[in-house]
Amino acid sequence: MKFNRSLNVLSPVLTAAGIFALFTAQKSRKGLNHRLEAASNEDPVTGGANERKFLAEAGSLLRSAENKNYAVIAFHVRGFRGINEVFGYRNGTRVLHGIHWVFMRHTEEGELSAHVYADRFLLLLSFQDREELCLRIKNICADLKNTIEFYGIHYELSPAFGVCECPEAGTADVRELVNRAVIALKTGRTYEKLPCAFYDEQIRTRQITLKNMADRLSPAMQNREFVVYYQPKYSVAEETLFGAEALVRWRTNPQTLVPPGEFIPEFERTGKIAELDRYVFRQVCSDIRKWMDEGREPAPVSVNLSRVNLLDFSIAEEYRAQAAKFGVPAGLLELEVTESAFAQDGPALEAAMKKLTDAGFSLSIDDFGSDYSSLKMLYDVPAQTLKLDREFLNGLNSGERGRAVVSAVTGLAKKLHMTVVAEGVETEEQLEFLKKIRCAAAQGYYFSLPRAGGAVRGFAAGRGKAGGPRRFLW
Repeated sequence: MKFNRSLNVLSPVLTAAGIFALFTAQKSRKGLNHRLEAASNEDPVTGGANERKFLAEAGSLLRSAENKNYAVIAFHVRGFRGINEVFGYRNGTRVLHGIHWVFMRHTEEGELSAHVYADRFLLLLSFQDREELCLRIKNICADLKNTIEFYGIHYELSPAFGVCECPEAGTADVRELVNRAVIALKTGRTYEKLPCAFYDEQIRTRQITLKNMADRLSPAMQNREFVVYYQPKYSVAEETLFGAEALVRWRTNPQTLVPPGEFIPEFERTGKIAELDRYVFRQVCSDIRKWMDEGREPAPVSVNLSRVNLLDFSIAEEYRAQAAKFGVPAGLLELEVTESAFAQDGPALEAAMKKLTDAGFSLSIDDFGSDYSSLKMLYDVPAQTLKLDREFLNGLNSGERGRAVVSAVTGLAKKLHMTVVAEGVETEEQLEFLKKIRCAAAQGYYFSLPRAGGAVRGFAAGRGKAGGPRRFLW
């Protein structure tokens, strides 16, 4: 009886304690969710808004805009890599912080700025007319110059803006507006002596042409209009064949051969690049099988792998099965991923690359140095080869500093047990420098132009001793 009375007294206390504990747990969970949400919208470099937050808030602003003109602006700094090379990555990051704060100063309530990756930013600005918008861009350019000088960095900053004026309120697809701004940016045009290009009818017509090309992808593959070319890679020390890179061209008719720069960007934008990746990989496997059947001992061939396919975790098994179908050892196939693919989703991409290496393929980081390269990426990414972008070799003309950068990056990669391949070798002077720093391999017009698979002869590892510029046999 006493026990029951005690329980009756304690029950309200226990109930209150339980409610308090539940309230505390819910409050803690809400706090955690809030912090996670904030982190998902924050750029890790600048501490400001990232692309995800920009797209969400821009959509809300544009849907509710009345009697107000808006423009989505894509921004980047031409030659930003030069800042990293000359002043170091730490100062490069300081410059990105400076750009972020310039944009913060020049955006008002109801406007946005965000850092996307590397030296890429997005802006959403309101304006009365184009003249006012151009004046704002002019003021931003002046402020950017002053900010760089404030950091003690004496470098001629070359900003570029791509502008897409938004349609009427409520009709805007923000992602499409951003794409248009980026397309305008890539034209490299100027307006009223300002480093900005407006998305217009001419660009729109060009975009329609590209879309038609994307729509033709499947029938073009069925008609075998895509032709795989091979550009050899040579051992710098021995000047013998080291391997080759598979490149794709589009033969739209017997007289027209379209280079990849004309169609690859659109295929990447629409995601159709995944189909082309598979087509090229299959053709490379077929060509290697043919060379093996002819009694040759093929050197490894590198094939481009897009970010879309890299994030597809089934691609490793699919490619392994495809190589096995043709009886081609996975060790003869190297998959190239451009450094820009690692701008986002780094851990996921690293996990995907590990699956590919586990399947027996070797991996290469392509175009290293073409963007805001991270040395940490060399440590994190399980790649066996590092391909230096051709801009590194162009930097040799800038004097001792440019040569020091190439030498340092090459030395670091070798210490990480990576094979270094220099792209874009065009002169004997460049080749001699690569020999001096003991770069493993090189490719470029100095050795050979790319050739169609059917025209390749003597394609075997260790063969093809140099006889002078453009006289390498393979």
